[in-house]
Amino acid sequence: MEKGICPICASEGLERKETRQIFEYKGKSIDIDKYIYYKCSVCEESIVDKDTLKRSGKVLKDFERKVDGLLTSKEIKKIRKKLNLTQDQISSLLGGGLKAFSRYENCQVTQSKVMDNLLRVLDKYPTAINVIKPQNQRTAKIKSIFEYRDPYRYQLFGDITPADADVKLEAMG
Repeated sequence: MEKGICPICASEGLERKETRQIFEYKGKSIDIDKYIYYKCSVCEESIVDKDTLKRSGKVLKDFERKVDGLLTSKEIKKIRKKLNLTQDQISSLLGGGLKAFSRYENCQVTQSKVMDNLLRVLDKYPTAINVIKPQNQRTAKIKSIFEYRDPYRYQLFGDITPADADVKLEAMG
């Protein structure tokens, strides 16, 4: 087996190793298979493989979410898709930052308990999304009759005056 250069002591003692690693969090544990690291036979330092760090980091983030009683990244993605929204759209509606849901779904950031609760409500009651949609997305604008008068050549009779045009009607959402 070819040995690599140790970035800590600069010796040619770095060897690739593979193991099954056990991680613990709040009294619970999880095993990660094919955990690759490099061990220096001279200084005895261990360095975790970059791909292993990335893969295991995602697994550990979802493990922590489960232990803490939060939705996992897959559950968050499922709820978003159920609402038929993109990551940017749901981030904009629910807050948490422009790329929040991308980070939740990619296990880069753990959602707050408040966000988790909101997602659970939306999962159970998807139409509740209409309560938080911007006003212009859930109401229709009703124009004054005076805005239609000229294009359709209507003539107004009776007590209606152009001053009445200042009164705006809005549809209830």
